[in-house]
Amino acid sequence: MMYSISKTRLYLATDSLDWMINRSIKQSLSLQDAVPLAAGEDSVPNNPVETLYIHIPFCHTLCRFCSFHKVKFQETLAREYFKALRQEIREVISRGYRFNRVYIGGGTTTILEDELIKTIELIKSLTTIREVSCESDPIYFSEGNPSQLKGLVDRMSIGVQSFDDVILKSTGRFEKFGSGEQQAEYVSRAIELFPTVNVDMMYGFKVQTADSVRQDLLQTMALNPDQITTYPLTVGIGKNRKKAGCLAGDPHELWPQFLAVKQTLAQRYEMDFPWTFSRNFGQPVKNKYVLDGEDCLGVGSGAFGRFGEQFRISSFDIADYIRLMNQTQSGTCYTKPLESKAVMQHHLMIMMGHGHLDNKVFKDHTGRSLWQAFPLEMSFLLASGAVVKQGDDYHTTEQGQFIALKMFVGFLSGMDHLREQARDLPLTSI
Repeated sequence: MMYSISKTRLYLATDSLDWMINRSIKQSLSLQDAVPLAAGEDSVPNNPVETLYIHIPFCHTLCRFCSFHKVKFQETLAREYFKALRQEIREVISRGYRFNRVYIGGGTTTILEDELIKTIELIKSLTTIREVSCESDPIYFSEGNPSQLKGLVDRMSIGVQSFDDVILKSTGRFEKFGSGEQQAEYVSRAIELFPTVNVDMMYGFKVQTADSVRQDLLQTMALNPDQITTYPLTVGIGKNRKKAGCLAGDPHELWPQFLAVKQTLAQRYEMDFPWTFSRNFGQPVKNKYVLDGEDCLGVGSGAFGRFGEQFRISSFDIADYIRLMNQTQSGTCYTKPLESKAVMQHHLMIMMGHGHLDNKVFKDHTGRSLWQAFPLEMSFLLASGAVVKQGDDYHTTEQGQFIALKMFVGFLSGMDHLREQARDLPLTSI
C-alpha cells in the first residue's frame, strides 16, 4: 500500500514537472531575442574552452525519432562541407581559442572517413587536445574501416538504442543497421579498437516493458563496454513530437523501466548521472551536451555553443554555411542571451543528477542559497519526496533521481525546440 501511495505521488509530481518544463522551454528558450553576430564581435576567452563540438549533418537515411540537424548524404556537397568545416576550425584556433576536448557528433560522423581523418589530424596539428570523442552508427564497424581512426579517436560512442529486433524494426533501424545480434558483433569490433567505448541505449518505446529493458541492458553488459548511456525516448514539444510520439509508450511506464535500468547496471557499473553509467574504473561519461556550467564552442552547420549566459547558433543552411566560410567569416550567425534563472535551473538539474544539492557550493557559485534561488522548486522537490534535508544540504532520493532524469529529458526537448526555431532564422550571408 505504501508503494502505491508513493508511486501515485511520484506520477503526480512528474506529470506536473512535464507541464512546467514545457512551459519553461517555450519562455526561456525562445529565439525571438536572438540577434545576428556581427564580424569582430566574437571575444576569445582567456582560459581554454572545455569542449569544441563539431557537427557533421549528413546521413544515408534519416531516423524517425532523431531531431538533430541532418540532411540526406550527397558526396559533392559533403566534401565541400568538410572543406568549409576545416576552414572554420583554422579560423577559430588562429583567433586564440584553445580546447580541452573535442566532441564530433551528427548526423553520421564517419560518412566520409577520409574527410573525418583529415579534420581530426588538422586539429591535432594546430593545438593540444586531451581527448577526441566521436559518435558512430553500428554499421560503420562492418562496412567502414574503423582501424584508420585508431590513435585519432580516444572515445567512440555507438548509437545502438536497442538490441531488440522488434524495436529496431519499429524505428526503421533494423533495415539500416541489421539485427540486434549483428549490431552486438559490430560493437565488439569497436571495443577491440578504441581505448573507451560508450554504447548509447534508449527506453520508453511502446513495446517495451521493464523486463525487456532489463534484457536489453543485460545484452549490452555482456559486451563489456566501458560506458553505457541510456535515457527515455525524447518526444519534444514541436514538430518532432508527432514523429517521436508515435513510438513512445505510456510515460508512467518510465518509472519501472528506470528502476530496471538502475538495478541491472548496478551489477557492474557506477551511476554518474541517472542517464550515464561507467564501468567501475572511475572515468565519468562524457557527452555532447553542455553540462555542469562548462563552456562549449560549436563549429559546423547546425552547431550550438554556450559561453556563460550567452548561447551561440551556427547557420542551419549548409549552402549558407559554406558561403560564410568561403568568405572567411565565422560560422556562428546568431547569439541569444540566456536568463540567469535558466542557467541556475540547469545547474540544479546537474546537482540533482549527482545526488547532492550542496548549498555552500551553490551559493559560492551564484551568490544565492538554494531556497533564495528556487523557492518554488525546492518546495516541489521536498513535497514530492525527491530530496531529503541533511544539515544545510539536500540529497536526492531514488524518486529524485528519476525526477532529475525527467529534467534531463526536458533539457533535450529544449534543445529540440531551439533547433526547430534555428532552422527558420533568416540567412545572414545573403
